[in-house]
Amino acid sequence: MPSIAENQRIWTTYNWAKGGEEWSEQWGTSRAQWAGSIHPRIFPFLKGRVLEIAPGYGRWTQFLIAHCSELIGVDLAANCVEHCRRRFAGRPGLAFEVNDGLKLPMIEDASIDFAFSFDSLVHAEADVMASYAHELARVLKPSAIAFLHHSNLGGVQHSSWDELNRRLAGAPYSEHLRARSMSAAVMRQLVEQAGMSCLQQELVSWGTGWPLLTDCMSTIVRTPGQTCNVFESAHFREEAAAAKRISALGTRC
Repeated sequence: MPSIAENQRIWTTYNWAKGGEEWSEQWGTSRAQWAGSIHPRIFPFLKGRVLEIAPGYGRWTQFLIAHCSELIGVDLAANCVEHCRRRFAGRPGLAFEVNDGLKLPMIEDASIDFAFSFDSLVHAEADVMASYAHELARVLKPSAIAFLHHSNLGGVQHSSWDELNRRLAGAPYSEHLRARSMSAAVMRQLVEQAGMSCLQQELVSWGTGWPLLTDCMSTIVRTPGQTCNVFESAHFREEAAAAKRISALGTRC
């Protein structure tokens, strides 16, 4: 995976003509993905002052703001921050800041009710996630929740890749730029080292071609020593297909 500097270069020079909608194609649209897959997983926690890490061009911000009193979006790509400032200009309680991809110095201690990142930190290696875990332990309120979508590529067995390559007759399988040093187990360790706990981790496959569990969605609490429920979501891609089918019906009504 690219370094922080390379990630900054990639997302600063990326062609954002579609605003990130291209990554929601499995669901049809970002709205369908939000309604069908993301909001059902976070609605009990989504309230108060929200921190969004790596909002990009505001693909999820547009939906988060309907459920919070304040939101601060932090991204290492200055163009993303500037776009969000323009896109959401005039809306009260919103702020967008550039960071170094590791720290959150612009956020006060114990000031966040809910922290969120989806489809961005999958590109972050363990050193980045370790830094963000410690920062979240600082900025989250005692009763706050964090929901982070990150890579589980490090948890995929090498034998699975060998079998995949055999079935695809040697054709390369896209890793979707997932971080190789991250896994659900590593995330639990990093969170515990920061004095927090993972309450739940959902392992899912991403993309098409093979159901390798390359991704993880971790629900994190400030309270240490909690038992984590780790499970595999075997029907995540079917969930996406259903959301796409249902949202398409709406365009015909």
